[in-house]
Parts: sequence; C-alpha cells; structure tokens
Amino acid sequence: MKYYILLLFAALTWQNNLSAQTDTIIYDVVEQQPRFPMCESLDTTIAAKNQCAQQALLAIIYQNVQYPVQARMEGLEGTVVASFVVEPDSTVSNAQVLRDIGGGCGNAVVAVINAMNVAGIRWIPGQRVGKDVRAKMTVPIKFRLQEAPPYVLMEGDTVYTQLEKTAEFKEGDEGLNTFITESLKYPAAYKDTCLFGYMDVQLLIEPDGIVKSISISDYMELGLDFQLEVVNLITGMFGKWNPATYKGREVPSAVEIRLSFIPEDAIACQATIENFQTANTLAAEGMQLYDSGEQESGLEKLSKAIELLPNNAEYLAFRGQAYVDQEDYRAACQDLFQVRRILGTDTYDQLLMIVCRMEEQGEEEK
Repeated sequence: MKYYILLLFAALTWQNNLSAQTDTIIYDVVEQQPRFPMCESLDTTIAAKNQCAQQALLAIIYQNVQYPVQARMEGLEGTVVASFVVEPDSTVSNAQVLRDIGGGCGNAVVAVINAMNVAGIRWIPGQRVGKDVRAKMTVPIKFRLQEAPPYVLMEGDTVYTQLEKTAEFKEGDEGLNTFITESLKYPAAYKDTCLFGYMDVQLLIEPDGIVKSISISDYMELGLDFQLEVVNLITGMFGKWNPATYKGREVPSAVEIRLSFIPEDAIACQATIENFQTANTLAAEGMQLYDSGEQESGLEKLSKAIELLPNNAEYLAFRGQAYVDQEDYRAACQDLFQVRRILGTDTYDQLLMIVCRMEEQGEEEK
C-alpha cells in the first residue's frame, strides 16, 4: 500500500480546541459535515471548502489504493462504497464496506481509510448545535481495469516487461556462467583479504548489442573496487546477447544476474567461506519455511543467518518485511534502516517512513 502520499498531509492544519465529549451517537446528518483538511487555507465559503475537501479526499484515496491482484486476475470492476466515522478528536474510526465487488477491493479501500490515522491526518470534525460530534462519511471508489503499457521507465531507460521472447545470452546459460567465471575478477587490492559477498545486477539489454547496468545491489558492502569489477564484466558483454522481442520487433529489456566474490585463497579463508555458506543455507531454509507458513521456525533460522552475517542487506530486508507482517514495527524499523544504510539507495525510504511512524505511534500509546 502506497501510504507515503498520505504522509504529505500529516502537517496540515487541524482542530486544537477539543473539548470533552459525552455524545457517543454517530450522526448521519449534521449541521456542518466533517472535512478532509486539505482546503482549510482557502479564503472561501464553507460550501466551497466542503466541495474542495471531498475532491481532495477522493484524490488521496485513488492515489493510494492498490488494485488487488486477485481482483485483476478475476477481471473484477465496479464501485466499492465504504463508510467511516470522523471522531470529535479529528481521527477516523469504524471504517467498513457497505458495498463490495469482491477480490479484496473493499479491504483495499478500508486499508487506505485506516492509514489516515497512521499518517497523522486530522479531519475537521462535524458539528451539531455548535459542538464537535461523531459523524459518518461515505465514499464511493471506482475500480476500473486499464490495459498496462508493455514497458516501464527505469532510471530514464525504456524497459519492456511484456515480451514474446526474453533476452538470451548467445552461448546459453552454460556459456553465461563460463563467461562470468572467466571475466569477473577479484580486485587485486583485496587478494590478501578474506572479503566475500555477492551482488544482484539488473542488466539492460539493448537491441543494438549494448549492455549496461540499471542497478547494482551490493548486499554486503563490498565497496567501489568490487563494483568496478562488475562494471568491467558488464562492459565485456557487448554484443553477446540476443535481445528480447515484442510484437515481432527487438526491444530493450531487463535481465537480473547474481555475481559472487569468493576469496581466492581457499585455505587461508576456509573458515570465512564456510561461515558464508552456512549463513546462505540457513537464510534460504528460513525464507522457505516462513513462506510456507512456518513463520516462527523461519524467523529463527533467518536470525541465525544474520548473526553470522549481520550486514547482509538481503537477509535483513526479508526479516524486516516479515516483522511488518507480524506488526512488530520496532524490529522492522531497525532491520529496514540497516538495509537502507548498506545499499545506500532510497528504495526503502517510503516504507521506512511508514513503518517507523507506526513504531513511534505504538510507543506513544503505551
């Protein structure tokens, strides 16, 4: 769920003069309807503010709601009608689906509504006889399937995702493995060390034979010298790929490969290599157990792998996501912050904002 757009509104003006309320009735009709807080700075009439606020509310929901995969697969379209209560303290509660189209669409709308409290959005409460009261709001959200374009933009490059034939190394998978083995060099400056690790590289394969990297994920902080060796390997791939095709023509597409750096002195670095292999086995088993429903056993094995390789961003990212699923936001925030530091990208920034905000909210409620 893309809650990050909601966070943009967390600092908007909201009511501070909250008085103690004893009226617990939920009103369907009030003298002054609740308002989404985006339009309060407008110098206009209440009616105009209400209209502006309703449009802003719908825009925020549409920008954040995700079309559930199940609904897409089943071809479900239509209008979900949801209601919620704006409380006198400016929060929302009692979000529920009044009319659903199935496939998880109703739940998707309710999730966005509930996220408003997490994001810190504070409504202008409804009023009756001059007092803030509990007032019900109703919103209709339309779900319409649209044909997705056959490509996406990645780092400014057009990358086709709908393909008739994927890009292939001209000498096949075995040839690719041989090329990597022969071409990927361990940096000379580190030959006397036992530094080890791996990177995931997303390649852009162009129709004209050019190959370049879209992204390099340095999971274990190997550093610039190792990344330069990856770039040298990619440069040497020029003309070695058959490009992907779409509707009978050659198009640019992405291919992901994993590159491992193992110390060359196998004897001196035996303990380090064995530690690396043990951690990889534990992590793989832990992820598989977690995905198959054995969450506790999976997390236990994954945590043992992290004890062996505490700066492995891939392990930390999986465990962080697992903690989010279990609503352990404090642990998730710590793991994902480590991932952000190791990879040095902004990929996890929005998720961190949401998860760490949830963790802070949980601490405040204790």
